[in-house]
Amino acid sequence: MVLISAGTKEDCRWDLPDEFYYHRKDHIWAKVEGNIVRMGVDAFGQWAAGTLAQMRTFPVGRAIRKGHAFGNLESGKFIGPMRSPVSGKIVEINSEVVANPSMVNEDNYGNWIVLVEPSSLEEDLADLPNGEAAIREWMEAELQEFKDKDLLNCD
Repeated sequence: MVLISAGTKEDCRWDLPDEFYYHRKDHIWAKVEGNIVRMGVDAFGQWAAGTLAQMRTFPVGRAIRKGHAFGNLESGKFIGPMRSPVSGKIVEINSEVVANPSMVNEDNYGNWIVLVEPSSLEEDLADLPNGEAAIREWMEAELQEFKDKDLLNCD
């Protein structure tokens, strides 16, 4: 687990599992489980979005591409796509989480959104942050971007 912090406030600390892979801008995590990839919203992403109010996903069987939407989410602070870290086919949707998206705010790594059967896994994972050093480097840049836009009030 990689602890990322941006100041002294307790809510400005985020845990990111170092064995997961991450979509850099949409903060979608990907956990490889054999020939399936489990995906959800990471700790920083759910913090930045706020309490999730609505979520929609493409249906089971739908082909998705890395970097393209597999659904969208809405909160009081954000409306936008959830972009996939990998290409493949949606094989299962966590309908309980889709119906109650605030569950992601309660446990963002336990409350996954979709399972994907990947089509080009090694190629897709090659440029995604994974492991402590890569996650720290990515998140430092991400935090700086939020600070530059005055979106991070953590001191």
